Amino acid sequence: MSGFKARLAQTTFLVLLGATAAQAGGFQRGTADTDVLYDATPFSTRLGFTYVNPARGFDRVNGVSGDFGDYTGNYMIPSAALKLGNDTVACVGNYVESFAAEGDYSSLPGGAQPAAFPGGSRVRDLEFDSNEISATCRVSYATNGMRFSLLGGVFGEDFNFNGTSLANRNLGATLPGSLQAALGSVGGQLLLPVALTADTSADFTAGFRIGAAFEIPEIALRAQVLYRSEVEHDDITGNGTLVASNNAFVQLADGRQLSIPTAAAFLAQQGITVPPSLIAALPTGGTVLAGNLPAFQNTATSPQSLYVNAQTGIAEGTLLLASFRWTDWSSNREVITTVAGNSSTSPYYWDDGYTATIGIGRAFNENVSGSVSIGYDSGVSTGAETTYTDLYTLSGGLALKNNDWAELRVGGLIGYWTDGEQRRSDGALFDADVGNDWVYAANVSLKLTF
Repeated sequence: MSGFKARLAQTTFLVLLGATAAQAGGFQRGTADTDVLYDATPFSTRLGFTYVNPARGFDRVNGVSGDFGDYTGNYMIPSAALKLGNDTVACVGNYVESFAAEGDYSSLPGGAQPAAFPGGSRVRDLEFDSNEISATCRVSYATNGMRFSLLGGVFGEDFNFNGTSLANRNLGATLPGSLQAALGSVGGQLLLPVALTADTSADFTAGFRIGAAFEIPEIALRAQVLYRSEVEHDDITGNGTLVASNNAFVQLADGRQLSIPTAAAFLAQQGITVPPSLIAALPTGGTVLAGNLPAFQNTATSPQSLYVNAQTGIAEGTLLLASFRWTDWSSNREVITTVAGNSSTSPYYWDDGYTATIGIGRAFNENVSGSVSIGYDSGVSTGAETTYTDLYTLSGGLALKNNDWAELRVGGLIGYWTDGEQRRSDGALFDADVGNDWVYAANVSLKLTF
């Protein structure tokens, strides 16, 4: 094979992979860049950023249709790789944001998810992320125009979480007995809206990668399989803060809500006087009620995965590219956050995820090559939540080289998310439906070789 095609093998492979970073299912964000292990130069470094816009929102909540906005947030995936080595032995150090998620439900009625039960807490927003720092090495043996490689390495991954739930705190027990009896006579409750925020984290936990690769450089063939181990974060602790999210109010038995002045006037009509000093003592919106509360979470699992990718020349200057990933998302059951004895639950109960892509890479000249691919991601949602349904993608990218030591890659993706539903009967906190939605992503990276 000509040097022209050999350079193509080095330039287009990751264009495809980088452009499809949005197609990962579940909480997957980025993966360690092990592709630089195959660079012929003794030193390579690559910096990359991927922007993803997963526009997903509810069309129906508890049987009520409406435009509730998108609860998924846009995000960036940073990555960095530094490789040293030769044809026989090479190692790469990586940083990447491996897993993350963000949900903002403040546009739903009541400013949060519906309560799981009357009086229960309701998730307003949550986000978490895990950062991975890794080292992966390749040991190779070449013979008869072929090269066999073993890959292995270790990584450390942390976990960081922040979330806020809304609830109503019953202040009836703090009232004088006469006022308690008066409220009870009209079926009323004195309630204070509160927001309970948890900020928790876990230190880096170790995991490993192991794999193998086979190459025939003459036809630009490379096949690689790489396994990433599961990581369990089982010591997620931190602090919580309880804040009055609004002013106190009185709720009557028929569901009507009365402001404190209105409620006082209502009771005055019943011959009951509410002391002004008691009204002045009630917390108002924004008041910090308690801080540094003990907070913790149940075990968070970063699932094991198996990743297979391959490329081969099929014509002069043309490559066939393919990849497949299995991820053990069925290990994700639910997230339980507890602050000062008060717990909120986010159920998942996912299936395993399968992602496949196939594409074509083409060298247009000595300095420009590109790729285009289609992909499919099997949805992992089972009905307990409905974010990650089946996803179909179209992506493409370009690799630009102006010399032998610098390469710029840019890529883009558009994805089509199928509709889905979540139901209490399947473990959901509330019934909801999502429609067909779109996902957009863009990727850019710069590689320097010496």
